[in-house]
Amino acid sequence: MRADLIDIQVEDRGEEVEISLYGILGEYQLSAVREKLEMLVRGPGVFFFVNLQNARFTTEAYRGLFLEILNLVKQQKASLILLFDSEELHAYFERYRNIFEIYRNREEYRKSGLSKQVHLVGLHYEKKSISLSPGFAISVALFLIGWAVTLFVIVVEQGREISDKQAQITSLESQKARYIREIDRLESAIGPMRKLGVVQDTTLLSSFGAIQDWVTYLEYLEKTRREK
Repeated sequence: MRADLIDIQVEDRGEEVEISLYGILGEYQLSAVREKLEMLVRGPGVFFFVNLQNARFTTEAYRGLFLEILNLVKQQKASLILLFDSEELHAYFERYRNIFEIYRNREEYRKSGLSKQVHLVGLHYEKKSISLSPGFAISVALFLIGWAVTLFVIVVEQGREISDKQAQITSLESQKARYIREIDRLESAIGPMRKLGVVQDTTLLSSFGAIQDWVTYLEYLEKTRREK
């Protein structure tokens, strides 16, 4: 597509839009370039590549123009990338090289790969340091806090379950010891009665079969006493 009054070409590839400027651009073309660029970056697109390789600026006003376009693109949560490989243009944008993203072409930008993708989610690498954008930092902080709280709750619940089981085991062991003492006491009390024949060991009764009634049972006890 060619714009009127100025030489601009636009290549639209879905999320990627490349805008190419051509020729010598001075004060006379400034308003027309501003109008066209503002119109284009307000359209669909996530990555706006502005190819300046074949453009030459005769006034410093275009640096201010590209700063305005950059702010407009950022408001739309998109990215503005300047494309050129010219010493003259590098010198022209030298003052703003830390503000603009400048690459020779789209392929070089794509090869930056992971760092560009990470930049989109808010993680920035600067030499040997790492900085987080405020929004991303808050998200990470909230995630870590939530994870820590969940872990703490799990540990507390597990500790409570362990304490309950230990209390149950202690109670069962105490109950077992009490039963053993009770059995020993009963054995001590029944021992003399067993010797007198008042209480018969059921292990001995099992050899004579089931007792049908109390009369038979008493007769059996009397017979056993006489035999002794």
